Amino acid sequence: MIFASLATAQDKNLNERLEELEPLVVESSPLNTKVEDLTQAWSVLNKSELEKAKANTIADTLANQPGIHQTYFGPSSNRPIIRGLGKHRIRMLQNGVESFDFSASSADHAVNIDPMLIERIEMLRGSSALLYGSNAIGGAVNVIDRSIPTRSFAGSPGAVFRTGYNSVNDGWNVGGMGFAGTESLSFQINGSNRDYDNYDSPVGKIANSMGESHSYGLGGARIWDNGYAGMSFSSLENIYGVPGEHADLETRIEMESDRFQARSEFDVTGSDFLKSVQLTLGYGDYLHNEIGKEDENATETETHSTFIRDGFETRIAFVHELGSLRGVFGFHGLFDNLKIAGEESIFGGDEANGTIGAISGEDSSRIAFFLMEEFDLGDTTLVNAGIRWENHDRDLQGEKDTDESIFSAAGGISQQLGEEWTLSGNLNYTERTPETAELYSFGPHHGTESFEIGNPALKNETATGVEVILRRNIGKVTGQLSAFHTQFDNYVFLEANGNERLVHGEDMREMQYEGAKAEFRGLEAEIDWLALENPGWSLLLSAYGDMVRGKNETEGTYLPRIPASRLGVGFEIQADRLTFGMDLNHAFKQDEIPVHEEETGGGGGHDDHDHEPTPTASHSLLNAYASYDLSMGDAAGQIFLRGHNLTDELARLHSSLLKDSALLPGAGVEIGLRLDF
Repeated sequence: MIFASLATAQDKNLNERLEELEPLVVESSPLNTKVEDLTQAWSVLNKSELEKAKANTIADTLANQPGIHQTYFGPSSNRPIIRGLGKHRIRMLQNGVESFDFSASSADHAVNIDPMLIERIEMLRGSSALLYGSNAIGGAVNVIDRSIPTRSFAGSPGAVFRTGYNSVNDGWNVGGMGFAGTESLSFQINGSNRDYDNYDSPVGKIANSMGESHSYGLGGARIWDNGYAGMSFSSLENIYGVPGEHADLETRIEMESDRFQARSEFDVTGSDFLKSVQLTLGYGDYLHNEIGKEDENATETETHSTFIRDGFETRIAFVHELGSLRGVFGFHGLFDNLKIAGEESIFGGDEANGTIGAISGEDSSRIAFFLMEEFDLGDTTLVNAGIRWENHDRDLQGEKDTDESIFSAAGGISQQLGEEWTLSGNLNYTERTPETAELYSFGPHHGTESFEIGNPALKNETATGVEVILRRNIGKVTGQLSAFHTQFDNYVFLEANGNERLVHGEDMREMQYEGAKAEFRGLEAEIDWLALENPGWSLLLSAYGDMVRGKNETEGTYLPRIPASRLGVGFEIQADRLTFGMDLNHAFKQDEIPVHEEETGGGGGHDDHDHEPTPTASHSLLNAYASYDLSMGDAAGQIFLRGHNLTDELARLHSSLLKDSALLPGAGVEIGLRLDF
C-alpha cells in the first residue's frame, strides 16, 4: 500500500506530495514518460514509501502492492508474482539489466538483489515486454540503486546509513553508502550485512529458515552538461536454509555473485530528429551450491548440485522526435552461459526411454530490435504503438540446438478527462520460447524435494492481452483502477502428475511441465485520500484490492497456485516530527484449485502435502508503523518502529509451494535507524 511521503514539517509534507504527483516519470521507459500518460498499469515505490516497505527480499518489499504477490519459499527466497504470472514471465532487473541468477527456474532460488540500499522500484505490467524481452510477458520489476552516479557531488559529499533489528527472527542488518566527487567526476562506495535465525510463526519456530548475507560495491561516473558515463562493480554472498520438508536434511543454498555494469546517456545536439542516446551494459558471474544430507540418517552434508551462470546484456536506445511524434528504437542482446553440475542434476536425462538427453551446459543468445512511438492526437489524447522482433538461439551440450524467432506488438491510447482524470487502454501480443528447463528437465531437485520432468513437445507460448486503466492523478484523492484479460496459447506450467520416484532411497514427488490454453483476468485498485489537514498534522487514508483468476481451458479446471484475492485498508497521521500509521490486509479464501483424476486418490506416501492442490484459508494481518524525525540541518534521519502481524494470525500464501510448512511470520517488532548526510 502506498502512503504519502514522510517529511519534517507539515508544509514540507504537502509540497512533497504535490511534487510526486505532477512530475513523476517512469525511469524504466527510455522516453521518461509521465505516469499519467502511460497506457499500461504501473507502480512506483520510492522515498519514504519504499523505506517503510523494505524487507528481506524484493518480493516481500512489494508484497502489498496491488496485483503483486510472492512465491514465499521462506524469508530468503521469494520472487514477485504479477497478475498471477511468475517464473520465466517476470523479468527481475537491476538498473535496467538482468539480475543474472537462477531465481526464475525454481522457487527455492533467491533473487540476486539486496533491497537494503536501493532508492526506487518500478513495476511495469503488460506491454513492458517490448523493451525488456519475451521473458517480461507478465511484467518487469526494475530495482534502481544509483550504483552509477548520475549527478555531480562536488562540494556536497554525503553518506547513507541503515540499520535495524527484527524480533521475529533475531535478525540484524546494517548497511551504508558514501558519495563524493568533483565537478566532473562522482564516486560511491557501499556495503551491507544481514544475519538472522529461524523465524517465529504462530505454531512455533520454522526450522532451517535462517540465513546470512553480505555485499559490497563501488561505482563512478563522469558527468558533463548534457550527459554522463559511468560503471559499477558489486559482489554479494548469500547463505540461507531451505525450510519445509528439507529442514531435517539441513538443506541450504550457498550463493556467490559478482556483477559489473556500465551505463551512459547523453543528449544529441544539432539534430532535428535524434534527441538522445542511452547505452546500458551488464555482466554477471553467478554460482550457487545446493547442500544437504543425503538422507535423515546421514551425519554430514554434501553438495547435491551446482548452478553456474555467467551472462552479458546490452541495450542501446535512440530517442527521437519529429513534430508530435516521439519514440525510441534500439537493439537488445542477452548472452548466457548456463551449467548445472553434480551427481543429481535436473538435466540428468532419461536414459531408460531416450526421450530426453543429458545436458551438461547451454550457450544461448537473444538478439532483438525494438521500436516504440508516441503521438499526440490533441492536447488531451496520446496514442502509442510498438513492435519487437527477437531471435533466440540455443546451443545445448547433450540435446539438439534450437534457433527460433519470436514477435511482440502493443498499442495503447490515453485520454485525459479534465485536469484530474485519465482513461487509458492497451492491447498487446507477446510470444515466448519455452526455457530449457521446461523442455528438457529430467532429474531430482533437492531444493524443492521433487523430481522434475520437462516436455520436449512444448510449443512457443503466446499471449494476447487487453487492459483498461482509470487514474486520478491530482487532488486530495488519487489512485487508479485497472481491469485486465490475457489469453494464452500453449501456457507452460509445472504441476504434480500423481506419481513418485525413488531417488537414493527417498521418495520424490514427480512434477511435470505441461502446456495448455489458459485465461487470466482480474481487477486491481488503489486509492489515497488526504482526509484531514490541520495546523501541525494531517491524516491520510488508503485502500487497495486485487483479484486474479487463472483458468486451464484445455482441461476445464483452474491453474495451480493462483494468488488469493486481497483487500487492504490503512491510515497514517503525519505530524511535525512524528508519523504513525496502521494497516489491515485481508487475503480471502482461495478454493479455486486444479482437480485432476490422478490427484483425487492422494497419490503417494508423502506426509508433507505442500505440493498438493488444496484450498487455502483466509487470513488478516494487522501491521503498524511509527517514526520520529531526527533531521538537523542538511542531515535527514529517522528512528522507526514497525509491528508485523500484531495479532499473531496463522497465515499461508496459496502461491507458495511451502504454504503448509513455511507459514508467514508471526507477531514481531522491528526497530531501525536511517541517516542521510
